Amino acid sequence: MSVSELDCIRLEPGHAPVRKLLVLLHGYGGDAGDMEPTGRVLRDGLPGTAVVCLNGPEPCAHWVEGRQWFAAMDFDAREVWDGVQVAAPLINRALDAELKHYGLNNRDMVIGGFSQGAMVALHVGPRRYVEPAGLLSFSGVLGGPSNLIEQMLVRPPVMLLQGADDDVVAPMYMEAAEGVLKSAGFDVEAHMIEELEHSIDEEAEAFALKFLRQRFEMDKSAA
Repeated sequence: MSVSELDCIRLEPGHAPVRKLLVLLHGYGGDAGDMEPTGRVLRDGLPGTAVVCLNGPEPCAHWVEGRQWFAAMDFDAREVWDGVQVAAPLINRALDAELKHYGLNNRDMVIGGFSQGAMVALHVGPRRYVEPAGLLSFSGVLGGPSNLIEQMLVRPPVMLLQGADDDVVAPMYMEAAEGVLKSAGFDVEAHMIEELEHSIDEEAEAFALKFLRQRFEMDKSAA
């Protein structure tokens, strides 16, 4: 599949030129539209920032109208590790294409995602040749943690957000990712959100917005 086949929803600033880029990857069985509401909230709080919600490359095996970044049945450790490796080349090409589209560089971009999309973001980000501004994970899993130190090329700052009542991606996965990333020298901020299930709520969006403003150097006082 070519980059041109990755449909997307572009949420751009009304009049200001685009100076920063947030790319969001949806969850398993979803599509770019699932990330649009959160994308609009974040875009509206980030002057001069475009938010691009990418569509997964494949039809979802379990929900015919949904999309997936990689095939999965159980989302066990092997499936996640194999899957993120398969997805990575296409995602990297798509990220490069978006940066070229806006005339930006890696340090102007944060890569984020929800659930399966977050798994891909956490895999791709440390393996980019040039460090992105940050990585944003909603309910994600770090695939192949034992391979991180050997394969990583950069250490972008990371925010991990997780619902305490998530019954799809267990909260322990955020704690595990936080530990591995910190041990590898990453700057990690993690928040477990009480009474949140497998979704993104206003509290998660508020944490994400603060992180993005810091990474895009829009709020020097909070850095």
